Amino acid sequence: MVRPRESSATIVGFFGGDIEGTLAKFGALLFRDFPIRTDEDFAGLVTSLARRPLDYRERSTKRTRTASNVYTSTEYPATKGIAAHSENSFQLTVPGKILFFAKRPSDSGGETPLAANTRIVHRLDADVLRELRQREIRYVRNFDGGFDLSWQEAFQTETRAEVESYCRINAIDYEWTDPDHLRTWQTRPATRHYPRTGQEVWFNQLHLFHSSNLDPAMRTAMVDSLGVDGLPRNAVFGDGTAISDELVDHVRKAIAASEVAFPWSAGDVLVADNLLISHGRRPYSGTREVRVALIDPVDLREDA
Repeated sequence: MVRPRESSATIVGFFGGDIEGTLAKFGALLFRDFPIRTDEDFAGLVTSLARRPLDYRERSTKRTRTASNVYTSTEYPATKGIAAHSENSFQLTVPGKILFFAKRPSDSGGETPLAANTRIVHRLDADVLRELRQREIRYVRNFDGGFDLSWQEAFQTETRAEVESYCRINAIDYEWTDPDHLRTWQTRPATRHYPRTGQEVWFNQLHLFHSSNLDPAMRTAMVDSLGVDGLPRNAVFGDGTAISDELVDHVRKAIAASEVAFPWSAGDVLVADNLLISHGRRPYSGTREVRVALIDPVDLREDA
């Protein structure tokens, strides 16, 4: 955690022009007691730190834009937690950095646990890690605007041709089951190599996409109603065969065992390397306003 030595100190100045090198060393940095109070303050910081903007498409969760390049954190029921994950790790082009701003911490709970992706790799059983490396992960999504995002919201367009072009460019298979129902599937590695060091990092969203992430009663009802292939999202092995609940539970335990957390204070800013650090959200009570910014896209095709 970093505090200013004087009131004029700035977060941008702290990095001294080497944000990548600093984050490669620490993974994430928490800034406290800096003069960041509004969404516009945070947007200015984001603009100052960003080397390149990120085209926020192929969305996985609902977010609302509150300022330039600033969004609400995942809009999800307060009583439920969100397991730690790296943002958009099912994509080919991902945010290199993720920034959080605690505009209004919750009355209780609501921490953002962090987990080092290198630690997660080392906590997994060797056989599990080997199997996931070899067989990879296929993400299957159904966009129909009912149980999950519509294709229009996820891809930020009203034009089917634009969606199809995006899918072709980004190695996503797709089919239209009707004019308003798009099904996609894409196969991605379970781990990646951190560009600066070559370290292997856990980098996927298997545990969030897998059908076992649903409440058991909801999962049964949705499978009965929609079939496994019709679930809003699911994760299987790259060859299309099912991944067992037991394997995914093992992954969840490895992630949870790697987490650290801290209570938010109003005005906190967290800057994290998205490839090195997973983040989540714990359940909370009261009103919670945490803003998020995604910057500096990294093209993972270079890690192939």
